[in-house]
Amino acid sequence: MRKTAIIVFAFFSFVLGLSAQTIIDNPDKPTSKNAGRTVPLQEVLRIKDEGKGYFFKLPWMLDLAADGSIFVQDGLALYEFALDGRFKKNLVKTGQGPGEISTELTDFLVNGNEVLMFSAPSNKLVKTDFEGKLIMELKFDKKILYHLLAFYHQKYYMLDLKRKDFARTDGIKDNDLNLFLVNEDGTFNPASCSFSTQFYVQLRERGSSVSGVTDLYVSKESEKFMYVAHAREYQIKQLDLEKAEIVKIFRRSYPRVKYKKKDPRDTRKMPDYDNDVYRLLVYRDQIWALTSTYDAKTGILVDVFNADGKYADNFWLPLVNIRTGDHFSQRYFPVVIQGDYLYTIEHDADWNFSIAKYRI
Repeated sequence: MRKTAIIVFAFFSFVLGLSAQTIIDNPDKPTSKNAGRTVPLQEVLRIKDEGKGYFFKLPWMLDLAADGSIFVQDGLALYEFALDGRFKKNLVKTGQGPGEISTELTDFLVNGNEVLMFSAPSNKLVKTDFEGKLIMELKFDKKILYHLLAFYHQKYYMLDLKRKDFARTDGIKDNDLNLFLVNEDGTFNPASCSFSTQFYVQLRERGSSVSGVTDLYVSKESEKFMYVAHAREYQIKQLDLEKAEIVKIFRRSYPRVKYKKKDPRDTRKMPDYDNDVYRLLVYRDQIWALTSTYDAKTGILVDVFNADGKYADNFWLPLVNIRTGDHFSQRYFPVVIQGDYLYTIEHDADWNFSIAKYRI
């Protein structure tokens, strides 16, 4: 028997005070009578590695400009493609000078006609236009930051990693990612918002290896709001950028999926279950959650929530070539929606990468 979503108002204590949040608990069944169908995708463009100015090694981030330009991050490269898939340039200039990055491109995002690039090892944020011309550079000398989350009202929303004390043993450990607002002049304003993530430490004779268990998945609804998933269990949070606070949390009863190791020689004692949500998308007035329920022929089960956080629908999305299957926290390659088009990073059976554009 279906139950209507129960809305519970709760108060959570944060670092700088108390903040009211709305929690929406949903049942395991959506309200749509047409749930469980397959939504077809029509391929309209595919960008393949042709060795003409770029080479896909392991593309991992994807973003779009308003004019349909496609940006793909691959290691220390940020490739820009035109609306028709034509390669334009690599926006990353390597080195240690102004506007240059020498170690790692951690995050990037497209903001209007500008591209923001952040390197955590270099502790540097670079802003360029689409032609790669340097607009501004911020070098953070007094604060170490780890992620660029958003840009809103001339402020950079960035995350600072705070490692918790843990025993030097194999196993799952906890992190806190604390939100900081960075002004254009490089000054900082800490916020009361934080996100907990987990990683796995495996001790070895020479050092140790670290792999993610949970990650931070975000999707922007508008200039003001973002949606965030970062826990193992089913939970989606609405982040109000103006308030720099989580204002809404919604979740549903979800049958968890058993985690299967890709390599049976892997000795790590990982969690018994996959993370419930691996990607978030905003399509029109809907929030799509790409869940851990996956079928090699059918694709991914996508849950649909309306703007009020009500579990309205679900369907199968036939994206069978975006599953990575190795890192626990990164089971799907990125997916982005713009208008009625869906873009994603895919691979074939031989792990040759391509960028696909589909009409929804």
